[in-house]
Amino acid sequence: MKRRLLILFALASNHFIFSQKIEKMNRVDVDGFYTNPIVSPDGKFTLVTGHHFKGVYLLNLKTNEIIQISDKDGSGYGYSWDNNNEMVYFKQKEAKEYFSDSKVYSYSLNTRTTTFMPEIDINMLSSYHGKEKNATSQIVVYTNMNTLKIEAKDLISKKSWVITSEEGQYYNALLSPDGKKVAVHNGSDIYVYDINGNGKGQKIGTGIATSWSADNQHLLGFLDSSEDGHNVTNSELYLFDIKSLTSKKVSNTEVLLEMFPSFMGKDKVLFTDDKTGAIYTAQLKM
Repeated sequence: MKRRLLILFALASNHFIFSQKIEKMNRVDVDGFYTNPIVSPDGKFTLVTGHHFKGVYLLNLKTNEIIQISDKDGSGYGYSWDNNNEMVYFKQKEAKEYFSDSKVYSYSLNTRTTTFMPEIDINMLSSYHGKEKNATSQIVVYTNMNTLKIEAKDLISKKSWVITSEEGQYYNALLSPDGKKVAVHNGSDIYVYDINGNGKGQKIGTGIATSWSADNQHLLGFLDSSEDGHNVTNSELYLFDIKSLTSKKVSNTEVLLEMFPSFMGKDKVLFTDDKTGAIYTAQLKM
């Protein structure tokens, strides 16, 4: 009797674990290798890039039409969306230039034209979401390449300050939609800081965070692993809870290398398979 109860408990526990995973997974019908998707605020489009972050592409998630915005090396990292869904921002360099020489450009979905933006620093690009009318402040976050600390800057007042005052080498700052918090990475750990930089960071898990939920309560990310230290042999998606400072694995496949998840609305996720470059959507159980 006791053994039967233990088995039932184990089955119930397994059911609870699997009930937290993504479901209704579907492959987006597009040809080619794509990665690093960033879904638009309205969930209708996504930015993607190709092998080794080469090129920037705009994917219409309703029609599966793909438009190439840039064909430059290294342009597919750090790009961002305008809050009004009508503009994207990206960087690119010429063939004989260094990545540090990259310049920022905007691309209009309405006119399909590209415009040079000399006023925007490439290190601030991922947290830049366009100018808002009558705004009294506009905060961007970035890594200070000299100190390897995460800093913030108000583009209107020109004031800047340090967010990560503790020891460590920080990278990949991800600003929350409401501009009040920032997720940062120190080694393999993920921390969340208040944007004012007055408090210590709170660790929420391990991996790479790639997307905030619209309500600022969760982060999506992934954690990969390697058996030989060189080639990735497994990668799964994780959901991080900002309030409880906990994380849970939400994917569990042996076939796919799930990476770079991005929220699509409230409870859907879009991600890529690093083996094939295929794009998938799935329902996320929050």
